[in-house]
Amino acid sequence: MTLTYRHSIWFRWIRVFVSTAAFAWGLTVQGVPVDMTTYDPDCGVKVNAKDDSLTARWETPEGITVLTLDVSGQGALVRSIAVGLGDSEPVGVLRDANPVTVLTVGERDLKKRGGWTIFFDRVDRKPSESGLLNLKLKSATVRSVGRRCFVEFDRLEGDAFSGKLRFTLYAGCDLIHVQAIVQTQKDARALLYHAGVTCDPAGNSVSWIGLDDKVHRADAASRDAAPQKVRNRTIALETASGGVAVFPPPHRYFYPLDEAYNLGFTWWGAGFMDRVEEFGIGIRQDRLGDRRWIPWFNAPPGTEQKLGVFWLPSRDRGGKLFERVKAYTNGDRFPALPGHKTFTSHYHIEHTTQYIEELEKDSSAGVPKAVRKPEFVDVFKNAGIQIVHLAEFHNRLGRARRDHRKTLPLLKAMHDECARLSDGELLLLPGEEPNVHLGGHWISFFPRPVMWVLNRAKDKPFIEEHPEYGRVYHVGSAGEVLKMMELEKGLMWAAHPRIKGSTGYPDRYREETFFKSDHYLGGAWKAMPADLSRTRLGWRVLDLLDDTANWGANKYILGEVDIFEVDHTTEFYAHANVNYLRLDNIPRYGDGWAPVLKALRDGAFFISTGEVLLPRFTVGGKASGETLKINAFGKAKLEAGLTWTFPMAFAEVITGDGKEVHRKRIDLSNTGPFGKRALSETLDLTGKTWVRIEAWDVAANGVISQPIWLK
Repeated sequence: MTLTYRHSIWFRWIRVFVSTAAFAWGLTVQGVPVDMTTYDPDCGVKVNAKDDSLTARWETPEGITVLTLDVSGQGALVRSIAVGLGDSEPVGVLRDANPVTVLTVGERDLKKRGGWTIFFDRVDRKPSESGLLNLKLKSATVRSVGRRCFVEFDRLEGDAFSGKLRFTLYAGCDLIHVQAIVQTQKDARALLYHAGVTCDPAGNSVSWIGLDDKVHRADAASRDAAPQKVRNRTIALETASGGVAVFPPPHRYFYPLDEAYNLGFTWWGAGFMDRVEEFGIGIRQDRLGDRRWIPWFNAPPGTEQKLGVFWLPSRDRGGKLFERVKAYTNGDRFPALPGHKTFTSHYHIEHTTQYIEELEKDSSAGVPKAVRKPEFVDVFKNAGIQIVHLAEFHNRLGRARRDHRKTLPLLKAMHDECARLSDGELLLLPGEEPNVHLGGHWISFFPRPVMWVLNRAKDKPFIEEHPEYGRVYHVGSAGEVLKMMELEKGLMWAAHPRIKGSTGYPDRYREETFFKSDHYLGGAWKAMPADLSRTRLGWRVLDLLDDTANWGANKYILGEVDIFEVDHTTEFYAHANVNYLRLDNIPRYGDGWAPVLKALRDGAFFISTGEVLLPRFTVGGKASGETLKINAFGKAKLEAGLTWTFPMAFAEVITGDGKEVHRKRIDLSNTGPFGKRALSETLDLTGKTWVRIEAWDVAANGVISQPIWLK
């Protein structure tokens, strides 16, 4: 007899009923109840429930993966993971393993400025507790949505948080997405999480790519658990038949910091944090961060915090295995896109500061050896970044920059060093976070070197023709800042709006002349604060973009990174994002870089974390930054092109009418990895004044367009 899908579901429920009844009658049963009523085998992942096991089987780029889970409540949860090459029979690459999640819970100070929208909080200095989330297996649920299958186990318990353990399997994808999904009812909680997999280390080894860019390997049983500094945030267990790489969502996993230090974000060994007795490998977060401001992750009461990690099982080991992982972040490189150039902003790398300090030690040999070839140049180039906009003098020379007697040599040194370090591959541009006269923190950007003094002395005019430095501006008010921007065709925008030193801005000056000017671009986007219950990163600035559009102000947001040191040891990619400007060429420093500012001012760009790209986005034939005249019917066609690495989650078309924000979600759960898709939607834009689009993948990597204005 051939069973239909409905028949199979009916029989499964009979089995579940019998098992449940057996419990009531005191009989021995083989497994916990398994609910498969919302599972469809047409999702591309075949799941079979039999006796004390659940077996999932699906195709991958390598061939086929088979995951067998033990639902008896006894022994290891992961009975085996097997991988087959092509059409060959799967071979076990991992046996008798358990996923582990250690949760570190601290307290957020909600009385401070910003409440949950806060960066300046030192959670690490307050009491915190770390504990293992324990799976007390009571039931299992198998369900499917689109081309993915979810296997969920109840119940996951901790001291303050509880919930469920979820395995997400993506048809056509070699990833196993393991998430502890937990919540608390306690207020003001902030958290870190550490995750991985435990197993018997006998006969196995651990491998990783070190900061020397070489593959390293060690006997799995050779040490107690300790952090490991690696490239690409990945560590792997190698067995006789293959390996399993473990790595986090590349950007979502990192709470915002001022530095991108590599703090050892993986671990391996036995006795991790004195909470995991067995041998294991995994990912970890540093409790002390960069030793500056340590905000951790927000965990508001009642929110589902998704504490995720990816496993990639493979018949490959070593370098080949790591190449499979690196493909999901394009090798930690922002990929080239025809008709676009990559632009990044807001770096306090203090190169000029170091240059001046080294020059004071010895000026006899021209450019001091210590700064002759700074490491950040190669870091940017290797990351696929073509145009870098600095924000210098924010730290050690900040006071000197505000002293009218010392400031001009500092600017001249920055301009000269940017010129020296720029070439055909990288355009390094001067810029500052001056934070004077306007309110809050803001960024300045000019299309050529401009000499200006931040605070005008009483005896100085607004414009001075200096015998050595040429035209010099002395600004003493918001009006003079705007006048300088008008004369020099510059741009300014809010740095980290609505948080940090810009809390309350730009909202407080939205009626000011300088804000309404075309020389005020808008704000800058960074994933700050962080909340693992959210499906999007950086909602703070996305909300600002929608608000300003509804104010009737044609403003834009650009991606910012806002870190200090950048060298070959830093975990740069995880903290970075990039702007794809619609430019055909990288300007030469000596010719000025007006095309860069024009692309920004025109809204001719999109923001990306690197994994999702938006090569095309138009509504009614108009691109971002342009104005569409709506026809009498209010209809217009949206056309967009997406490319991605991780499977996609959703796209969202966002519109506004001057008062409210409207969202239309496009489900992308039928996508696999490494894909592309053309989106076409007929929109009703009646009464709307703007429209834009976002798209996000299953790791919360995303792409954000600028608005198209409607008339």
